[in-house]
Parts: sequence; C-alpha cells; structure tokens
Amino acid sequence: MTENSALAMQREALINELRNVDDIDVIQKVQRSLNRALAAVKKAASKAQEEEDEEEYISKEELEQRYLRAFTQMYRAKKEGWKLKSAEELLNEL
Repeated sequence: MTENSALAMQREALINELRNVDDIDVIQKVQRSLNRALAAVKKAASKAQEEEDEEEYISKEELEQRYLRAFTQMYRAKKEGWKLKSAEELLNEL
C-alpha cells in the first residue's frame, strides 16, 4: 500500500467518524484542534524554509573574501613553488 492511499484511507475514516458525531461541542473541539495542528505544521515548515534560505545565502562580501583567499593562496603557491592539486584531483576526492 502506498503512502498516499494510506493517507486517503485515514482521512476518509476520520471524516466518516466525524459525520457520526451529533454533539456540536465535539465538532468545535475537533475543528479547533485541527486549526492548531495545521498552524503548528505551517509554522514549522516556514521556520525550516527560513533556515534553509539562510544556509544557502552567501553575501557578496563573503564571496569576494573567499575569492581573494583562493587567489592569494594560488599566488603564494606559484611564487614559493608549492604543488597544488588540480581541479580534477579535487573532484576525484569528492
């Protein structure tokens, strides 16, 4: 059974159970609980999205500093005769 069909079956079972309820207080409590649960899920999803966005963002200044360090390292290596790894060697390490 796939996850989507299991979800559909649970949803239908809950709807059918709710259809059999004759007490308005129970229906209102279920509705409030559902709203709270949906709000919590939405809040958690937006928080996770914000954290993901923050991790992916690199400022222009930070990028410039990274390039400057890399070029400085390349210049020193060439001047002092260090042997640096080629791009192919670096990719092979990954």
